Formats: sequence, C-alpha cells, structure tokens
Amino acid sequence: MFSLFKSKPQPKVEPIQSGDEERLRAYIPRAERENSFKEAVITFPTGYKTRGIVVDYSATGVRVRFQTVEHLPDVVMLSVPGLNMTTKARMVWHDRIDYGLEFLQPPS
Repeated sequence: MFSLFKSKPQPKVEPIQSGDEERLRAYIPRAERENSFKEAVITFPTGYKTRGIVVDYSATGVRVRFQTVEHLPDVVMLSVPGLNMTTKARMVWHDRIDYGLEFLQPPS
C-alpha cells in the first residue's frame, strides 16, 4: 500500500541552449505571425455578433482575444476591417479569453 506514495524518479530535463531554437522549431511548424491589435467582428451561424481583438495573424489564421469569456461555435465568420480581411474560420484551440482561428478559405 505504501508503494503508492513513493515518488517516481523525474526525467532529467536539460535547459534549452541558444542554438536549439531552430532544431525545436521543426516540431512546431507554423506560419510566420505578425502582431496586429486590430478590432475583429465574429459572426456566429445564428447571426449573433461579438467583438474581439486580433492579437496576431498569419497566412493561415489569427489569434483573437476577448474582454470576457466567450464560447465560440466551431465555424464562424471573421471580419477584421483594419486588415481588410473577411473569411470563414474554424476554431482550432482556445483558453479562457484567447481563441486560435484557422481560415477555411483565403481571406478577402
């Protein structure tokens, strides 16, 4: 019974060296991102609209931050007038107030 409380040996974690960033980048492929901070309008399939801020964007998607906790559906219409961008997008990830949206069609 007391074997349940024994601590397991932790794997050795080596600090990241300055030259390792490029090697590690291969594990997380993603497009180059640009900071933005432009207002975005998210339209739900039901017609409900909410506003957020585009924190950063790339050719494949955006990260949108909301002032309050929002619950987005899987697919939304995204409009960012400051970037002349309107497209359909799907939610890829989220935490409390940030959402990662992937473009389903090239933005116009």
